[in-house]
Parts: sequence; C-alpha cells; structure tokens
Amino acid sequence: MIFRWWRRRVHVPTACACEPEWPGLVTELDGHRMPALPDPGGSGVLVLTLGLVAHCTGCSARYPSGWRVADRV
Repeated sequence: MIFRWWRRRVHVPTACACEPEWPGLVTELDGHRMPALPDPGGSGVLVLTLGLVAHCTGCSARYPSGWRVADRV
C-alpha cells in the first residue's frame, strides 16, 4: 500500500499552470465533485479524516497547501 501511495504522488504535478494561479479548487468524494477552498490554518478535519485531495479546476494540479471543503449553500 505504501508503494502505491508513493508512485501515485510522483506523477502528480503540484505547480499550477493556470493564469491566474489556482482559479478554483475541487475534490472528489464517492464520485461527486465538491468545491474546495484554500485554508491558511491547515486542512480541515473532513479532509484529513477521509484523505481527500484538492485539484485545480483548470489544469488538475494537486493543491499543495491546506484546504477545506466549501460550505454548501
């Protein structure tokens, strides 16, 4: 399992190629896309518990900093 995790992270870019950088973030949970927001305080509890990963909506780069799932309206 650790070896699969390591291989998966090697090929995923973490630098956004969009202009402006990081136009939006999105994550996927059970096949559903959910909006995400940057969080300077670190990743939220839901993110850490479920092991979610946020990606750029433009270039699909993995977001390297803390983030949280956006509130539903």
